[in-house]
Parts: sequence; structure tokens; C-alpha cells
Amino acid sequence: MVKSFYRIVPLILGLLLAQGCSDDGSPEDRIRRLIDSAVQAAEDRNLDGLSDFMHPDFIDQQGNNRQQLARLLRAYFFRHKKIHLFTRIDSIEMLSANHASVSLHVAMAGTVIPDVNALSSLSASIYRFELQLIKQDDWLLRHASWEPANIRAFD
Repeated sequence: MVKSFYRIVPLILGLLLAQGCSDDGSPEDRIRRLIDSAVQAAEDRNLDGLSDFMHPDFIDQQGNNRQQLARLLRAYFFRHKKIHLFTRIDSIEMLSANHASVSLHVAMAGTVIPDVNALSSLSASIYRFELQLIKQDDWLLRHASWEPANIRAFD
């Protein structure tokens, strides 16, 4: 289980590290667009697109920094030629104008996940993430923690 968990970690942490957001809309709207862009970058296996939006002082719950996470992502992308994600944002909490906390669930599979109903027929891995974002010029991922979840998270 631990080995499988570490194979999944780099991909999910990358979820919030994709292309930056425009200044249109509320901070919550910009964060939602960032997550959508990050999902696309992860599915495209775009390491540069993910790494560029990680805060220089990023650290995860296992103590991985930005460089370590980039190496883990590279290995994950090498091993998984097809990556499909299905996400549900549970909450976005604006802690200040430049700090946000995001709670989300992510299902990952090697085939397309068209909707929540398809999850029960796929062998998808499901995780719950708690993410801390910092806004500098764009929103950057500063910290991430996660835990395994189950399909009921998408009810």
C-alpha cells in the first residue's frame, strides 16, 4: 500500500501546479480555473507546466520539497502513459487575500472517467487532499497533505 501510495502522490500534488490564472473573477474562481488547468496538465503529463507553479518553499506531508516532487512526477509519468483524473472540490477557504486552503477529492485511473457513476466500475485510486496556496503573481502550491479516500467521497 505504501509503495502504491507514493506512486500516486506526485501526480496529485501536481494538480494545483498547472498554468496560472487570469485576474478575471473572484479568487475562488481563479483557483477553480487553476485546478482545471492543473488537471489538464497532469493528464498531458506536462512536468514543466506543473513544476513552474509550485512555490519555491513547497513541502508536502512526507517532507518532499519542490525538486524531490519534480523527480517523483517524472518517474510517475514515465511509468503511466495514460492518466485520467476526476476531481471534486469540497471547499475553497480564503484565509487572507494571499492565502487559501483547498480541500478536494481526486479519482485517478488509466481510462477516461466520464462521470461519478463510472467510478464504481473502474479500478480508480481515490484520495482526499488538503492544499495550501499562496498568491504571489499567481497562485502557487505551498503545502499539500493527502489520505486515501473511497468512492463515497463523491456522493
